[in-house]
Amino acid sequence: MKKIYPQLVFLLLIGPILYAQNTIKGKIIDSETKEPLAFASVVINGDNRQGVSSDIEGVFVYKSQSPISSISCTYMGYENFSASVLKNNSELLITMVRSKFDLNEVIIESGENPANAIMRKVIANKESNNPENINSFKYRCYNKLIYDYKSDSPDKKDSLLIRQKLKGSRLFMMESVTNRKFIKPDISEEVVIGTKVSGFQNPTFASLATDFQPFSFYKDNIRLFNINYLNPISKGSLKKYKFRIEDTLYQQKDTVYILSFRPQANKNFDGLKGFLYINTNKYAVQNVIASPFEKGKIDIRIQQQYAFVDNKYWFPQQLNYALIFNEFPSKTIGMIIDGKSYIDQVEVDIPLNKKEFSLEAIRMDPEAAKKDSLFWDNSRAEKLNSAEITTYKVIDSIGKKANFDGLLTFMEKFAQGRIPVGPIDIDLSKTFSYNKYEKLRLGTGFYTNEKLFKDLTLGGFFGYGMEDHDWKYGGEILYRISKENEMVVGAKYQQNLMETGNYGLNTYEPSLYNFRNYIGYQYDMIRQNNLNFSFRTMRYLKFKVDFNHTKTTPKYEYLLNDGNRNFRNYTTTDLTFHLRFAYKEKFVNSMNQRYSMGTKYPVFNLAYTKGIKDFIDSDFDYNRVEASVQQSFFTKNFGQTDYRLEAGFIDKPLPYGLLFTGEGSYDSKSAIIMKNTFQTLRPYEFLSDSYVNLFLSHNFGGLLFKTGKFQPGVTWHNNFGWGNLSDKSAHQLIAFKTKEKIFTETGLQIDNILKLNYMNIANLGLGFGVYYRYGAYSQPEFNDNLAFKFSMAMSIK
Repeated sequence: MKKIYPQLVFLLLIGPILYAQNTIKGKIIDSETKEPLAFASVVINGDNRQGVSSDIEGVFVYKSQSPISSISCTYMGYENFSASVLKNNSELLITMVRSKFDLNEVIIESGENPANAIMRKVIANKESNNPENINSFKYRCYNKLIYDYKSDSPDKKDSLLIRQKLKGSRLFMMESVTNRKFIKPDISEEVVIGTKVSGFQNPTFASLATDFQPFSFYKDNIRLFNINYLNPISKGSLKKYKFRIEDTLYQQKDTVYILSFRPQANKNFDGLKGFLYINTNKYAVQNVIASPFEKGKIDIRIQQQYAFVDNKYWFPQQLNYALIFNEFPSKTIGMIIDGKSYIDQVEVDIPLNKKEFSLEAIRMDPEAAKKDSLFWDNSRAEKLNSAEITTYKVIDSIGKKANFDGLLTFMEKFAQGRIPVGPIDIDLSKTFSYNKYEKLRLGTGFYTNEKLFKDLTLGGFFGYGMEDHDWKYGGEILYRISKENEMVVGAKYQQNLMETGNYGLNTYEPSLYNFRNYIGYQYDMIRQNNLNFSFRTMRYLKFKVDFNHTKTTPKYEYLLNDGNRNFRNYTTTDLTFHLRFAYKEKFVNSMNQRYSMGTKYPVFNLAYTKGIKDFIDSDFDYNRVEASVQQSFFTKNFGQTDYRLEAGFIDKPLPYGLLFTGEGSYDSKSAIIMKNTFQTLRPYEFLSDSYVNLFLSHNFGGLLFKTGKFQPGVTWHNNFGWGNLSDKSAHQLIAFKTKEKIFTETGLQIDNILKLNYMNIANLGLGFGVYYRYGAYSQPEFNDNLAFKFSMAMSIK
């Protein structure tokens, strides 16, 4: 009895209090769209200190020991709502009406803006509140993504017709459950443990609703659709943004300030507009609603909600985003993509081992698409409504009839530059081939795929040049030893054209999408046998070894005199080592492929070739080294900077085709800007056996000019090159120059001069660049130093 007595007294005392507790629940929605209003202010009994805010779904719960007699709600852009509460412990549906007036037109304030004082504290606490500055964490996340349509048709006939055809379902829907773990500063792994996609039996893409928007609202720049928007809580934002206190809420001992933000007038930067809910507990972001200030082809809205975990950190709790295509697929019927992510099971400051992290930042578990209904019932943060349940039934039926999984397989292959035809893949890079020597090459390439062999690939190509009237062909075999380590061994033979100077680092460039390949006109015909072995090690290091035996016939007038004899045709045997190191390069494993998402650190490439004389009739003994380092990075309020520094060295005289040339891309009939080439230099103008080149560019984007819809992007280019040729007299019957002095050119590229509407979802921007060649290798006539080239870019703005 002594042990029971204290507990009994406690229950007798607390019981009446619990019994007397009053609870009111509700959901706040837009009166027209029926969409939930996130973070609306709710005040109880007219007392500002008794209130809450709705969550990201518009839902609120308030508990009180005293009776609840009235409720009022406020939300920016909406008329205030007030009502009497007739019954406690009830659930309400509150509809709010949009205001007919814009209250944000003219605000006159005397003295310092009080909102700025709050924002200074937010910025000062930014780093400590950033969840990605926590030493380690892990969590589970449930993601749901819904595609639906919207209609602005006055009679709503379009909406009714579509809804009847879909039997009340959504256009498309997918769900996923992921487990993420993280170690400061940037070691992250997210595993899709469950995925469900309407219309697909075996979806191979990682359906991540969180992939569109940033994990937290603390980065200096918020990147949406390849546009870097300046974060209103970044340093220096007080000079760029206008802040205003819209409301104040009281949550127990903490105060929540609701601040609106938008770019200041006449400021040239990509900015956001929206609302920040700032909690005085550590002056952290509790909620945020944001969208681009300038309206584009696609309306974008992101919402984030944070919770205070372990009484230490503010951590994301729910992340929502919406993409609204107002005029796609037609002007009367638009489309909405609505994504929601619910984060739970959060653990912070836990022991994690870096060695246990996969190379991929995002990957899919092999069993992810096979989860049963029990798994989904236990994993969903919210139950599916009737329209969502119908979506799976209707779209799954359509998917089977239309073979959505077959279409997905096609897209997987197409992303690799191939088209699947049963157990064979057609290689597009071998099918569509053009250069100025052959003109159009008619032919194709083909490889076996996983339908025939899982890890073994057999393939070949053939083609006939319409200008040189010659056949090219080859075949190869590849065996994948390890998918995880990208370990592959192979062998191939080819009789093919090889552009002069196109050895070493340049062989990594994809031929289908590299415009520089289309203006080549100086080639060697090679008959080559090759053995190769490649693998990945130490996470970020990719290694490849090639053993080549090559017989070469120049397709141009040329002789090499090495002092002993003249060479026209020659044979080489060499061993080449390729190395690529990209520190902290991020990968996504999706659609059965490992895709690089890049890295903010420099990427280093190295190729070393050892020529072996007299081995299988080889004519030359030499050492050849090429190296490059390149990087792309964004600087707040300044723009995107790109550079590529490359160098090469050969220690012995070699034939023209094995030296360094071809770094120019000036062609009067192909006036297209080609990255990391000299824009005013003809393809084979200079010849070197040692060289150093630097390609430097800076893209200001729209930071310099913004006048209404005319917002051209400006990029400044500066390119420098040096080269040397040790034995000029050895190369006969061919014209060339050397560049022992510094070659210099500069250029100004202006994008988006003319914008063409692309399917009402983006603008195809047309622009041009003007480049000027100056210094030691400038031409006598001014006009001969100029190169005019065109550019194309896609943008939602």
